[in-house]
Amino acid sequence: MMTTVAFRGDAAVKAQAVERLRRHIAAGSFVYFPAWENQQANVIGAVMEADDTPGFAERLGYPVALAEALPMFVNGFRPKTEAERFAQAWLERTPVGADLTSIVSRLVLDLLANAELTALTEQRPDVEQGRLAIMALHRRAIDGDEPDRKTWKAARMAAVAATDALEEATLDRRAGQVIEAAAWPGAMRTVLRDTLNGLGTLELYLSLSRIGWTEQDESRVFHIRDQAEKDGYKAEFAGLERVLAILDADHPDLARQFRLRLEQVEASSERYRSIGWKTIELMERAPLAAAPVPAQ
Repeated sequence: MMTTVAFRGDAAVKAQAVERLRRHIAAGSFVYFPAWENQQANVIGAVMEADDTPGFAERLGYPVALAEALPMFVNGFRPKTEAERFAQAWLERTPVGADLTSIVSRLVLDLLANAELTALTEQRPDVEQGRLAIMALHRRAIDGDEPDRKTWKAARMAAVAATDALEEATLDRRAGQVIEAAAWPGAMRTVLRDTLNGLGTLELYLSLSRIGWTEQDESRVFHIRDQAEKDGYKAEFAGLERVLAILDADHPDLARQFRLRLEQVEASSERYRSIGWKTIELMERAPLAAAPVPAQ
């Protein structure tokens, strides 16, 4: 596995990245998205002055999977001042020369050990076998014994087959999809993003089911909002405020449930925030590489 060394072991690379990010924050041009447009920038664009996630990873010595997940972490923070604080902490607290090679696999292992996920997979032997097998491969990678592509592919195909055997749109199938997403080496660009998104979706569906919110409720709100827009109803409101005003006026029971749904959606953002801070902590504790890796 290619070693990834934070900031290529060069303090000047870190200083430039931090300075560019701070400049955008001070100017009020830091945004959640897009990455780079009209001199406004998210965390990737601020550093690269372009929409260039692989370039960000290469220049700053982050595994590309961490760079890919970084905007998703930032987007979990509200208000924007908290997003800015996290983005600065990400760069400032990453030690120059830290060996970040194993960070992605460590995070994926943490996600695969999630209690709600395992409660579902343990009821499906083939899916559980896949979860354990993929965790074992990530542990091998952490130990410096990176499995080859053939080994990863075999584990991934087994996970896909186990998921495909499950009924569509069930929690079991969503759990299987989390396992599938994790069945890639840590060097794969989307492995962390897709595993985290899969687990976040599963947890959200679980929380919504607990409050009795259904897909039919979701569809009903959509159609009520769509009809109101066609009719110009409650046009004095905008966005979410308009939806709530309509529901409060005409569908009070649904309005109460919808507010509970909004609370659950907001709570689901905590998963992204907590993994973001955990990533920073892992990077802080990472060992220093034996020698700086020169820029390519």
